[in-house]
Amino acid sequence: MLALANAIGVHAIIFPEGAALVMGVSVLRLPGWAASRLHVATLPPLCALAGTLLVRAHQPAWAAAILGAAVALLVLHSADSRLAPSVSAAVLPIVFGVDDWSYPVAVLVICLVIAGAMPWTTRLRPASAPPPLPADRPGRYPWAVAAAGLGAITAWILLGGELLALPVAALAPPLFVSALEWLAQGACTLRRGLRRWLLLVCAGFAGAVAEQLVAVDWIAGGLALAAALGLMWLLATPHPPALAIALIPQILGDADPLAYAAAIGAGAGALYLAMLALDRLAPLTSAAATAAGP
Repeated sequence: MLALANAIGVHAIIFPEGAALVMGVSVLRLPGWAASRLHVATLPPLCALAGTLLVRAHQPAWAAAILGAAVALLVLHSADSRLAPSVSAAVLPIVFGVDDWSYPVAVLVICLVIAGAMPWTTRLRPASAPPPLPADRPGRYPWAVAAAGLGAITAWILLGGELLALPVAALAPPLFVSALEWLAQGACTLRRGLRRWLLLVCAGFAGAVAEQLVAVDWIAGGLALAAALGLMWLLATPHPPALAIALIPQILGDADPLAYAAAIGAGAGALYLAMLALDRLAPLTSAAATAAGP
């Protein structure tokens, strides 16, 4: 993906959440992500198409982003799925202004490859690797979780994007995926949230530094992914959205590492605090969630 985007000069085909999907589906075997090959192949591309259509409709960006997140959650609910990267697929073109039809096509190709490889990746796991998480289908997000998550995402889009006019990186869609999955797990803890926040900030900084220092984009992207994986090991926090955060500088181009990391920190911090408050104030929301996410 990165090499092809660099070769043809079309950054619209970069789908950072594809890296997160590979890890979540084929390595961690997250129950909500690896439950259905059909969902992996179809739901993110469908949401990517919806997001592209919203961009081309020329609505205000904040309204389109909120609508894109809502459409993605409705698609997941209708499909009885928790494949959260679909939310990122829908909102990414809106946040970053991607209106090229090559974006949903690229998402479709990437997801077809991931879905096609799912039976083989399980066989290729080394014998010493920890056993995968069960792939039992956990079903859709409870309405309370989806509504609370959408409410928090909407509030941050309006506050961070419109009122405070923060850089677009503060609204990076993988942050929405991370926060939504955290809320769906239930029993959110400040310690776990801090580890994930630190991981996302450091992965973002590493990705931006790699983009700044390495002239060849696909090599910079590979180094960013390697750095994110190393941070996951160091922090003992396997969290797929960090891979997507590390790749977003490939879309932004010449992103200042400190500014990008600060924007990621602001977005992740605000969303995590909102989810932590929702989990504390509405315990029934957490009790309704049945499956652990990344």
